Amino acid sequence: MDLVLPSSHVGVKINDWYKMIRQFSVPDAEILKVEVEQEIKKMEEDQDLLIYYSLMCFRHQLMLDYLEPEKKYRTSRPSIAELLEKIETPQKKLTGLLKYYSLFFRGMYEFDHKEYVEAINFYRKAEKELYAVKDEIEQAEFHFKVAEAYYNMKQTHVSMHHILKALEVYDQHPLYKVRKIQSLFVVVGNYLDFKHYEKGLQHLEEALKLAKELGHKRLITSALYNLGESHHYMDQTDIAEEYLKESITVGEEIKSQTLPHCFYSLAIVLFKQKKDEASIILQKGLELSKEYEDHLFVLLNEYLKALYVEGGNEKALTKILDKLKNIHMFSYIEELTLLTANYFKESKDYENATMYYDQMVEAQLQIQRGDCLYEY
Repeated sequence: MDLVLPSSHVGVKINDWYKMIRQFSVPDAEILKVEVEQEIKKMEEDQDLLIYYSLMCFRHQLMLDYLEPEKKYRTSRPSIAELLEKIETPQKKLTGLLKYYSLFFRGMYEFDHKEYVEAINFYRKAEKELYAVKDEIEQAEFHFKVAEAYYNMKQTHVSMHHILKALEVYDQHPLYKVRKIQSLFVVVGNYLDFKHYEKGLQHLEEALKLAKELGHKRLITSALYNLGESHHYMDQTDIAEEYLKESITVGEEIKSQTLPHCFYSLAIVLFKQKKDEASIILQKGLELSKEYEDHLFVLLNEYLKALYVEGGNEKALTKILDKLKNIHMFSYIEELTLLTANYFKESKDYENATMYYDQMVEAQLQIQRGDCLYEY
């Protein structure tokens, strides 16, 4: 007679598996996943635990897609869509911790697909179940992800509130250095939005040092990118160019999913310096965005092409801005309309310059009204 394992035993192992996922420890997480799969076959029937297992498979796949995007399509694993269906079919019956994980992980999925408003909607629903989360690391994880989403929507004060809560916990746990570095990136991004550029630099130096200690190339390229952006905001375009090119060099070694972003930022820096290389970098960025199916950065790079290569093609510029408005990307509209206004100002086309400055102000107003986008 086969030994029947108590569900509590398997539940503890799933918790251990989740700890490895949160630490981005792929080998340990893979080992524990296999062990859990074997033990579930011997486990007493427990529908809640099976849902918990499905949720963790979903979270495990999100980790792999983040760390190893080049291996995204694994035939031996269920797809994200299949996992979502399995999780959400019984969702109406879920309560407490299971409901929290279901909503929280779905928010992470939407964020990864750049559906930031949808992500925040799921995070807000998850927050109502946060009372069921007793683990302080998991609470920090929630605050980190929420801060990340609000940062992308330029809700700067809300983002900073959540990220400082997360950092307070990660600072006390050396095993979570990856999350600490990522949290520092969010802090720096918010400082850039606050126009406190110098404050961000010291955090970036710390993040780069920690990333190099870990030998984590993905984080190294992100730290270099953020250093480039910081110096760009400070109008130090020569220094910005150096950091962005170094970021691309490291990013290309690991085929980083952030490369379209890096090429886009570098193209802007080069166009501002009126360097011939700018058009080459822009074209590479556009090709990479299409290869990576990064639809947002396809639009952004096409905008730069219409502005700088096609001499301010107003029909194309308007079409792209309308698409960005439809997906609430007002932070990028703010950046692009300012670039466009300055472009026309340099050409002494003051009428168009004024029009795009007005659009920039309108984008800023929409950012300030950002909370109205989210459902309660």
